[in-house]
Amino acid sequence: MFRTNGDCAMDKTGASKEMGAVYSALRQHQVTENWVSRDLVADLQRWADLFNLEFKLNIPELSLSVDWLPRRRLGHFRYGHNGFGLRGEVVINRRYLDRREYWQVLGTLLHELLHAWQQAHGKPGKRNHHNKQFREKASEFGLVIDHRGFTKYESPSQFTELLQRHGINVPTLPEVEVTNQRGSSKLKKWSCGCTNVRVAVREFNAQCLNCGNLFCLQ
Repeated sequence: MFRTNGDCAMDKTGASKEMGAVYSALRQHQVTENWVSRDLVADLQRWADLFNLEFKLNIPELSLSVDWLPRRRLGHFRYGHNGFGLRGEVVINRRYLDRREYWQVLGTLLHELLHAWQQAHGKPGKRNHHNKQFREKASEFGLVIDHRGFTKYESPSQFTELLQRHGINVPTLPEVEVTNQRGSSKLKKWSCGCTNVRVAVREFNAQCLNCGNLFCLQ
């Protein structure tokens, strides 16, 4: 039996609606199932909706979860499809939920959502997920991200102001300094005991994901 163009169009429309129903069903399951992360995932979904709406990200597909990830990762975004055939997989690392303030967890959520935005509307880098387009988009909302994915926050910014409007306390953040002058680097050396880094901020409040120590100025 041959299909007409109209049949194909109907198939695509039906498939699109069915796919949307899958994401809705997954979300509904997460907030109604009696499990340890139900309330947390429900709140992260609420914030994902806020970021999507307020920042006009227009993310068409999102599968959000909280799970154990490698120690070096605060969050994760999987490009393409995951093992269930779902797109837009965002995972928040469970191991750091009790070690970080909630505004920082939401910063990680927005960071990963921006990967979902780039997958849907931009051009992800082949080898570097944090390419120029990604970093420029993040900077619109006050996330200063380097090529490795390390994130700092400007304040005030669209991100911090949105959090504060919805009752999330954001502490006074150190000024983010940016210098493009060659030979006049403002980078200072900080160490946790097992790793040394150089950053261009007056105060560097960071914890090593390997040893768990705070970074101290050397």
